[in-house]
Amino acid sequence: MNDVNIRLLKDIDTDYKLLEKWYQEEEIYSSFEQRKLNYQEIKEKYYPRTLKSAKVPVYMIEYKKRPVGIIQYKLVDTENKELYNLKGNYIYEIDIFIGELGEHNKGIGSTAINILSKYLYKEKKAKLLVMCPLKNNQKAINCYKKCGFYIKNYFKTKDTIGMIQTYALMIKEKLM
Repeated sequence: MNDVNIRLLKDIDTDYKLLEKWYQEEEIYSSFEQRKLNYQEIKEKYYPRTLKSAKVPVYMIEYKKRPVGIIQYKLVDTENKELYNLKGNYIYEIDIFIGELGEHNKGIGSTAINILSKYLYKEKKAKLLVMCPLKNNQKAINCYKKCGFYIKNYFKTKDTIGMIQTYALMIKEKLM
């Protein structure tokens, strides 16, 4: 899909306002943050991710040159390797959401995942990619399967508000 592009999130009011708008949608926050976030919380969470030194770079997903969601990645740390029962280096975790609900089911998310996956394999030398949707988020699981991820197992951990949730550990190995 040539109409999809990703660009780094910018430290600008318009990007933060879009995130704030998307975080008001129950379909988004219930799977991503588990609660609504206000503008100040958005800025506090995402400003560090706009810096060149960001450990969790965030990209705005654009469809037909219009922002519709975000995608981000991070290097999986030792604690999460233990939680996921993974070994090795160069393991990256991807998170994504399409915030514009009218743009769901158009292949935008899978295209953005494929763009970021290629970048991680080429530029970051990724050996394994991980995505961890909630076990009951079938829409996300189907999207990730479409991108070549498969469910390795399930694990329980606290979500962002401290509730124990079950997640699907989905992985995609680099093809040699």
